[in-house]
Amino acid sequence: MKTRNEMIRRTVLFAVAMVFVFGAGVFTVQAQDDPMVFAIVDFMKVNAGDEGKYVEIEQDVWKPIHQERINQGEIIGWILYRIHYTGADDEYNFATVAVFDDPSKLEHTFSVDMEKVHPGKDMDQLFDETMNSRQLVRQNLIRRVGAVYPEGGPGDFKYIQVNSMKVKPGHGGAYVDNEMNVWKPVHQELVNAGTRSGWSLWQSVYPFGESLPYDYITVDYFADYSKLGAADVYGAFEKAHPGEDINMLMQETTEARSHVRAELWEVIDSIWKQ
Repeated sequence: MKTRNEMIRRTVLFAVAMVFVFGAGVFTVQAQDDPMVFAIVDFMKVNAGDEGKYVEIEQDVWKPIHQERINQGEIIGWILYRIHYTGADDEYNFATVAVFDDPSKLEHTFSVDMEKVHPGKDMDQLFDETMNSRQLVRQNLIRRVGAVYPEGGPGDFKYIQVNSMKVKPGHGGAYVDNEMNVWKPVHQELVNAGTRSGWSLWQSVYPFGESLPYDYITVDYFADYSKLGAADVYGAFEKAHPGEDINMLMQETTEARSHVRAELWEVIDSIWKQ
């Protein structure tokens, strides 16, 4: 059992170490306006009919483990998402997100004694049940560049819209400037109006490269399903940028990036540092 745990731990630590060896420059490609926050996103494929079993394993086996990670200061939060409107041919239909508040903590992303969290349990059996319940199809490391939240942090949210953005060649700086100077104030107005629970901009750290479908993602937070599509974006634009040419600002956006995909994710469960 300890041999298996040690192999898993070393595999994770080696992967993260490669981020620091080869990707140190990626962390500072663009300036950010808030403390460094990183997230590791695991994309899961769960077979039809196995969704209930998978969620049960995440909540009963892994949620207590992630709570211990929070207790030990490794992470500040963990979220389990279901991706809506997916079918048999989609790459993934669930995702988990572990949130870190310090890049140095990425060096040791998983040091919890799982046997301590689940005393008397057969950990080999729990691992087998986990592996049989889903397929981990890929993993991304992302960092937050900027955010708009209500006072005190993200508001209560049940859904997020994840927008994948591909920056056009030579427009990396222009794209981030556009998001932060044009769109961030608009999202602040939407939060003020109560139609959004927050907004954030994230840069893909790993993997990265021209062959990938996106470089950045933006996340729109919603308190409930009724808030989807309820925002008065045009009115928010006028409040955020009075007297400015909205069409010109929109043109700057489209010249800097392509909006390649939008997905609706539902929060199934979560835990956060108090």
